[in-house]
Amino acid sequence: MSSTFAPAKRSPIREWLLLHASFVVIGIITTMLGPILPSFIHRWSLTDAQAGFFFTTQYFGSFFGVALTSVVLPRLGFSKAAAAGFAAFVLGYGFLGLGPWMVSAVMVGVNGFGYGLSNPAINLRATQLPSKNTAAAVTFLNFSWSIGSVLCPFIIGYVVPSFGIRDFSLALMAACAILVVIHLSRRIGPTGDAKVRASHPLPEWLAHMRIPQAIPLLLLFLLYVGVEVAVGGWVAAYEKRMPGMSAVTLMLAPSVYYGFLLLGRGVSPLILRRVPQVVISAGGLGLAAVGGTIIALTNTPHILYIGAALAGFGLAPQYPIYVTWLAAIFKQDSPWIGSLFFAAAGIGGGAVPWLVGIVSSGTGSLRAGLYIPLLVTVLMIFLALRARPSSDSATAQSEAVSA
Repeated sequence: MSSTFAPAKRSPIREWLLLHASFVVIGIITTMLGPILPSFIHRWSLTDAQAGFFFTTQYFGSFFGVALTSVVLPRLGFSKAAAAGFAAFVLGYGFLGLGPWMVSAVMVGVNGFGYGLSNPAINLRATQLPSKNTAAAVTFLNFSWSIGSVLCPFIIGYVVPSFGIRDFSLALMAACAILVVIHLSRRIGPTGDAKVRASHPLPEWLAHMRIPQAIPLLLLFLLYVGVEVAVGGWVAAYEKRMPGMSAVTLMLAPSVYYGFLLLGRGVSPLILRRVPQVVISAGGLGLAAVGGTIIALTNTPHILYIGAALAGFGLAPQYPIYVTWLAAIFKQDSPWIGSLFFAAAGIGGGAVPWLVGIVSSGTGSLRAGLYIPLLVTVLMIFLALRARPSSDSATAQSEAVSA
């Protein structure tokens, strides 16, 4: 079967720069809820269950965006799909912070829809561009996402108290509008015949899901994003409720968490050249479980920072590795079958953080809710051992990248 997308004929350097810049902005957008959540709770007097609903709207919006990628990517190509995602960001941030809290919750869902379109398009485009090591290249791309996630708490800590939620939203809206124009200017469209771009019947989807690694990998996509968002999203609220922290404006725990996520994705490409991916994945999840245990048990900010650091560093290589496994297992079919896996990630990102909020409201203890991502992380260790590609799949992917 011919590839759905032709390799780029021009130098890939400019496109890599665009993908990295896009991921810096996406990193700010997708991690915004954690540091801004205390402001939302204060502004609208929200319960933890209501606050958790923001995560649900964001990632269920992402689910619907990803669900379209199996149609959008083969027909429109990576550039237009990414541009459509950033156009949704423009709309979402145009109305964020206006009216009652449900209006903003809906706008967060619109932003999630944009994420669902742009994130798979950019990640999968990275697997198509020339690279000596696909896993390292995708990891380095997600390193840029981590830069945005680290900057986000500091940006919010400065802009929101000084200028308000609306000015923060309008600034992001402007940045996204610029990226819409740049992505459209790339004009990288789909290639291949109509048969390649045709709709795929249910038996074809089911046949792919009968591959032994398919279901474990699907669960990893679902659970990983849920864990990453739950820890990063609730750690600021958890820190603010510690003794003596109620009057502090800037919460440091999210920056520590995403900072070590950034560090981990910075060093992972070097480690991936020498250590098997499954070893890095399982070992990182074990480290994240230790960090999650510390987070759930501590009562002091400084120990919380240690737990957040360990959790962030351990989770850092997971998502890029899973994207690489997706490409290795399904090869040329990954652009359309990948929509199912990225959609699962959207469901997990919405369900797990909301469940944390529900448990917190029900028990009166956010600590009880934070045990949920800890238990899920432990489960993911066993799933990673089942989801790794066979040596044949990995070899085939390596040869495809080198060709």
